[in-house]
Amino acid sequence: MDITLSIKKIDVYDEVAKTTSYVGLKQIDADDKLYDRVFTTDADRDLLERFWREACNAVTDEFKQFIISQPGQTDNGIFTVDMSMPSSFDMNLVSSVEQSLLSFFINLITSKWFSISNKGDAEYYQQEALASGNEVRRKIFYRKKPQRVVPID
Repeated sequence: MDITLSIKKIDVYDEVAKTTSYVGLKQIDADDKLYDRVFTTDADRDLLERFWREACNAVTDEFKQFIISQPGQTDNGIFTVDMSMPSSFDMNLVSSVEQSLLSFFINLITSKWFSISNKGDAEYYQQEALASGNEVRRKIFYRKKPQRVVPID
């Protein structure tokens, strides 16, 4: 059975911007220039693009055994991966896998951004990315119990 997972870059960048803005505002008392240094802007998109590609590559590498077509980014900024899953994969998890994958992208990119702009918070978001990645992995590798089909006479 085949599934397709899609993550929109604009959704990821919007959440990264919200997160970095929030962190910058909450810590502004300690350093009045922190907000400008931490908050991601459109001028930072080139660097964020590199982090986006690294996240795409990490997902591709982790689930390469299931990938049936070369994953990629379309011109509209969507990372899409087509996967062939065993018949025992629970299709009810697809939406949840995408949500966990979105969290992975957001946390990984935020951690990479903070490793440059706000080292004190980088490790927290790196751990969150790891946790989100583990959630995705658990869901992808989860197998539902076989169901016995009783023949009708």
